[in-house]
Amino acid sequence: MKTLNLSSICRLLICLFVLVLFSGSSNAQRFLDSTALFVVADRANPNTAELSIVTRLEGMGFLMTTLGQNEVNDAAAEGMSLVLISATVSSGTVGTNLPGLKDLPMPVINWEPFLFDDQGFQAANGGEFNTSVIEIINENHPLAAGLPAGQIQITSSDRGVSYGTPEGDAIIIAVNPNVDSQAVLFGYEKGAAMAVGNAPARRVGTFLLNDAADSLTADGWALFDSSVVWAMGTKTSTSVEELSLGIPSHFALYDNYPNPFNPVTQIAFSIPTQNRVRLSVWNALGEKVATLVDEVRPAGKYTAPFNASGFSSGVFFYRLEAGSYTLTKKMVFLK
Repeated sequence: MKTLNLSSICRLLICLFVLVLFSGSSNAQRFLDSTALFVVADRANPNTAELSIVTRLEGMGFLMTTLGQNEVNDAAAEGMSLVLISATVSSGTVGTNLPGLKDLPMPVINWEPFLFDDQGFQAANGGEFNTSVIEIINENHPLAAGLPAGQIQITSSDRGVSYGTPEGDAIIIAVNPNVDSQAVLFGYEKGAAMAVGNAPARRVGTFLLNDAADSLTADGWALFDSSVVWAMGTKTSTSVEELSLGIPSHFALYDNYPNPFNPVTQIAFSIPTQNRVRLSVWNALGEKVATLVDEVRPAGKYTAPFNASGFSSGVFFYRLEAGSYTLTKKMVFLK
């Protein structure tokens, strides 16, 4: 066992002092008392896109519960403020294990197109196509996040995206630019007529599919954020307005996800103005072991991965420095 010398002990104490000093100073606003159930294919092995979604929602303040498709059931949704369904799931498995999906009394955001019919949106299944661009046709609705009508780049490169053909009183926000009958972002108000029955709460069908969240642009994230805001019925929350516009009003360093992690975790932060940003990782001895970001960035919210595969299990600290703002948080790597 390695023996710590006096210098190492001092560095460790300094690092712990920094953690205590800054751990309560985050200005991150929250959806207070809001809980979200996120249904994925495999809770133990979410993909990077799903980790990004969880980080985003935790940054909004949600208390997250992630369940695999084989674990979820109607009881798991009880008491939740919001339910989200990833397209990595098998629609047949979720349809069997969550038979009450159509009648859930809370908002649901779904991007598994083959569940759109189970939710009563349409008579036939949805589908998918590859693109980096969608077309907004209803720019005046809050789901459009204030973006103008016309083609919007949602991902930095072509990705598979989901589409539906919703019926009834669907609010269609955006479509496939080449096939305008394929809706890639749409919603139902509570009580609105669907293809089958009426929506028991707000519903959103969106374009994320399997891995689009790996490469969402600022506009792509703005549309996701607006889906959450609208589904939750939020109109005046400062924290969510800043996220839906893509321009935060304050500096923030969010809790990494997952934590504990093995070997990759996602670290999210927000900056309200253009700044030189340094995001670094330190070990328990106070030694810097990684620099994740060191560059000038415009205002916005960002996520950076940290891969600890080359390190031993233990406690690490991640530190954000931007302008005069500094914040440090703790994370745990467990092999």
